[in-house]
Amino acid sequence: WSPSTIDTSVAGTFTYTFTPDPGQCAVEVTMDIEITDEIEPVFVQIGPLCQNTVAPALPTTSDNGITGSWSPSTIDTGTAGTFTYTFTPDAGQCSIEVTMDIEITDEITPVFAQLGPLCQNTVAPALPTTSDNGISGSWSPSTIDTSVAGIATYTFTPDPGQCAIEVTMDIEITDEITPVFAQIGPLCQNTVAPALPLVSDNGITGSWSPSTIDTSVAGTFTYTFTPDPGQC
Repeated sequence: WSPSTIDTSVAGTFTYTFTPDPGQCAVEVTMDIEITDEIEPVFVQIGPLCQNTVAPALPTTSDNGITGSWSPSTIDTGTAGTFTYTFTPDAGQCSIEVTMDIEITDEITPVFAQLGPLCQNTVAPALPTTSDNGISGSWSPSTIDTSVAGIATYTFTPDPGQCAIEVTMDIEITDEITPVFAQIGPLCQNTVAPALPLVSDNGITGSWSPSTIDTSVAGTFTYTFTPDPGQC
């Protein structure tokens, strides 16, 4: 043959000529051999993907119609980093291997300043919808209930697309304390009254209204004790 070997490095149709050895009463013949273009499989880039999320399946047919398989065969999101996946075309398609680098991004834990303890039946602060490290989301329950004493758990769910995980916050509601005082009186009209105590028998500080006892008029009068802030 001339050429003596087939060259597949260039696409196109090429003629090869067979020349018989002498003394065989045979004629030359030619063969046209077609070298088809090498096809590169094309895929839409996958990722970045969030760590520990469910990954999409690797497509077994390329966007330009090449079938094949991947190694590794599935995407592992368990570890952050960039990983290479290799697509090997099925035989007989004049196609080449291609690779795809897929990034797995770190899992982010939303961070919040701890709320509470809060006093029973007080107005609670709003639960923040953005964490201290910039993750937006929502809470369940959505508001803090201070009507019952105890510890309640609130769950923050990040908005999609932030590679962030759910977190919880335990918020304590402390018991409402009733200040206790020894009863004063009855007192005699126009006598010197004792001072109203500014600390209850069970340790609550505060102030009275009226602030002093008036004995100039006979009768029964109400005095109101208001605790200082921060004592539940």
